[in-house]
Amino acid sequence: MEYVVISSEPFIRKCKSLAAAKNTYLDVVDGRVRLVWTGSSDDATDFMERADAIGLGISYDMLLEALFEAGGAIDINGSYPIDDAIRQRLRRIFNKWY
Repeated sequence: MEYVVISSEPFIRKCKSLAAAKNTYLDVVDGRVRLVWTGSSDDATDFMERADAIGLGISYDMLLEALFEAGGAIDINGSYPIDDAIRQRLRRIFNKWY
């Protein structure tokens, strides 16, 4: 039996970029909600799909709650602010890491 090792390096890189983000928001495209941010040094935009956000302890329900709180809907493409619950979760995670 052959085992495949999956590297966590891309996820770690995204987490470091997110920790240094200037602007974090939700983006809805084609019925998918994801966490998006603008980097601190080069103004490049990066994102985390829902599976990666779940890895940070941000559930799909949390993403949807923030989306609905901002007046958005999963079937309406657009950018929406994150809510306090997500903001606090990110702060707690990154304060432990850095």
